[in-house]
Amino acid sequence: MSEDNNLLKKNSKPACKDGVYDPFVYKLLFSVLVRLVFGRRPKPQYILNDFDKVEGPYIFLSNHESFNDFYYLFQFPHKKKPVYVVNKYYCNMPILKFINRKTCMIPKKLFCDDMVTPVRILRTLRNGTPVIIYPEGRLSIDGRTNRIAEPGGSFYKRLGVDIVLVRVNGAFYEKPKWRSRRYRTPVTVTVEKVIKRDQAAAMSAEELNEVIISTIRNDSTDKLLCKYPQKDKADGLHNILYRCYSCDSLYTTSSKGNTITCSKCGSTFTLNEDYRFNEEPFTMAAWYDHMTEVEKRDLRNIELEADVTSVIFSNEGKKRRERGKCRLTYDEFSYVSENESFTYTTGQLKAMAFSSGQEFEMYHNDEMHCFYPDENKVQVARWAHIVDIIKSEQEQQQHEE
Repeated sequence: MSEDNNLLKKNSKPACKDGVYDPFVYKLLFSVLVRLVFGRRPKPQYILNDFDKVEGPYIFLSNHESFNDFYYLFQFPHKKKPVYVVNKYYCNMPILKFINRKTCMIPKKLFCDDMVTPVRILRTLRNGTPVIIYPEGRLSIDGRTNRIAEPGGSFYKRLGVDIVLVRVNGAFYEKPKWRSRRYRTPVTVTVEKVIKRDQAAAMSAEELNEVIISTIRNDSTDKLLCKYPQKDKADGLHNILYRCYSCDSLYTTSSKGNTITCSKCGSTFTLNEDYRFNEEPFTMAAWYDHMTEVEKRDLRNIELEADVTSVIFSNEGKKRRERGKCRLTYDEFSYVSENESFTYTTGQLKAMAFSSGQEFEMYHNDEMHCFYPDENKVQVARWAHIVDIIKSEQEQQQHEE
């Protein structure tokens, strides 16, 4: 632990003890700034179940349906307001850096191993403050919970605190990853299970991981909370459903209003008020599964290349731009520019985050690299999808061995 403490001193400059935040700035962040930026939204229905049995500070684990989830979990009737583990990129932004330090949010480099984040989580809990973690590390793509790229069962056991497992439902349809417009919609936040610290200690890491994953897993199409009569539900959906369901063509889909259309075969698919297509594949999730099966057909020979404009954010929040090329095969991801080059095996990758129709991203040497393709920006979803398919196959092979 002494080594972890040295890393913490070297890499972070908290303005307060971990978990001992400035209540004024904390309230300012959520009660004023969030409302100014994101507007008012209805209070979710909270179903607390065994939450009253929780003792002391706790780890709060939830699925991640939309960007607004962090606000809904803030409104949850916590016994003490928690702090969040958040993408380090947001913590380094100049405007948010001061607020982050005053509210003691815990920065984490997405899908990267680091020693600092676990130490700060432990210190925060020791100071009596709960911690909220989204195990997925990214927003839902198709209404279902993502594959958990970094299972934390072993770490959660060592923390020695109660674990609260929560499922958010409805938020995906309020503002999905691929649409810019937000709809007012019912949202439920349900405490599905409380794992007491002694129960967690008695489980193996694998058993605990399975309980966590199966408990927070959600499929929004199974539990629709209202009708959606809006006329632009599909706007931006082609940035996720990048292959035509009918002819499997790449990057030929476009979306407008409630309809997604293929320019090659002319097929059209329209979302109804239940957020379902009127014909096969019926749901976005089923369409996504079909794309997965198509990609698997020649997965071992996959080779993606893209000329990109890279925007790189340093650990201090400064950014620079450069031109480069990205390449992804079954075995490795590589990036080359005039200033740097690096390669990661797909075994080293955990997942790939992306912004719909814009860029895909990863950390390298403590810097956030955002890659903006010159052509077919819809392809960023495919890069992330391919990485997930490869990782799922590799994990299955390891399990069988």
